[in-house]
Amino acid sequence: MPSLGHVAVGLAAGRLHAGPARPRLAPALAFTALSLFPDLDVLARSFGAARGSPWLHRGALHSLLAAATVGDAVALLAGGLDRSLRLMAGTAVLVAASHGILDAFTGGGGGVMFLWPVSLERFLAPWHVLPAAPIGLRFLSSRGLDVFVLEAIWFSPLLLYTFWPRRAPAPARSASSG
Repeated sequence: MPSLGHVAVGLAAGRLHAGPARPRLAPALAFTALSLFPDLDVLARSFGAARGSPWLHRGALHSLLAAATVGDAVALLAGGLDRSLRLMAGTAVLVAASHGILDAFTGGGGGVMFLWPVSLERFLAPWHVLPAAPIGLRFLSSRGLDVFVLEAIWFSPLLLYTFWPRRAPAPARSASSG
């Protein structure tokens, strides 16, 4: 699981959706939560999911259907589907779908159930350019630091976009000024 990568996608989407004049914290938090949403499936075992269940890690919650459902639900909860909210829903769907896509490029694991519920097949990308991050407190190890640094390099364009200072808006010109 690319941990920093998921967060970077969410933060960048938050900045994109916030626009130049609006505060960025709420959209950044909301899109980051969406980018991490599919990993709620790590709780499936504690709810009794057995081996082979589509509810286990990288299963149903990592599917394209789950991404579309969550993205649309976010837009509806935000107030409907007018033009700006359709744009937000599209962004939310892409952010949620990015989680499974990034996981498919991660070494380790049996793949991602992109097509659930139509198919239980798990898919992996042909290249595994991202190492699997240690889970839980094991992330606070030298291996976890190595993964963090590698992801910081891979996702540096999104992180730069997210944290690059914005220009202050130009002052409004009055009609009487020359």
